[in-house]
Amino acid sequence: MLFRLSQVCFVIMYGSNLLTQNDGLGINGKWFNHISVSNREEMPFENRYAKPSGTPYFNDAYKFSNIFLKSGRTFLNVKARIDLVLQGIFFISSNGIEINIDPGIAKEISYADTTIDGTIFYKFKTGYPSVDKQNSDNFYLVMAEGRCSFLKSIIKKVAERKDVVFGDRDQDFDTYESYYLFNKGEMKKLKRDKDFILAELSDKQDQVNQFMQSNKINLKNNEQLAKLINYYNTL
Repeated sequence: MLFRLSQVCFVIMYGSNLLTQNDGLGINGKWFNHISVSNREEMPFENRYAKPSGTPYFNDAYKFSNIFLKSGRTFLNVKARIDLVLQGIFFISSNGIEINIDPGIAKEISYADTTIDGTIFYKFKTGYPSVDKQNSDNFYLVMAEGRCSFLKSIIKKVAERKDVVFGDRDQDFDTYESYYLFNKGEMKKLKRDKDFILAELSDKQDQVNQFMQSNKINLKNNEQLAKLINYYNTL
């Protein structure tokens, strides 16, 4: 079901005690500020981008997810997807309405995705220090987590391209990915070389170096680097 409105936005204020974690997120309840049902010119949410090629979402399909807000509220097992252009979340209420959570309101969203290669668990988090062009509202895909975290930034931007022959203008989504270590309260852009890693993990340098050698860790491989960071976090 696509909820249509004509230049109307429902925004419900914080502090309501009528919406609980167990009420199924029904549209007749009251909502938080910055959680809205909004469409303009009777356009469904899916058409917020004109003539798009590609997708603004991390996953096009909705996934049963757990969403944790900075306010402490938790929404469990709701169908959701992450918009990497807006850095916000869209989820489906119990009566089929698509709801928008604005950037900066959620601190975490996680879900499991079943693929032909098995089940993959995803966790996205916000709240990290500003770095490069990202601020604390940006989502990061958590590759490894602990006193040192290995993070992946995924940002999509709308790009308009003009056909030089016919003059048509189309929209596409450009994806920008970058990797960081969050360590000792600082965000540092990842350098995939041994000296950088050993310097960042210097308090356990000997153990980390031995683990790299024993396991033949390829720092250009995300899974192997995550394995190394996870090992460090156990020391």
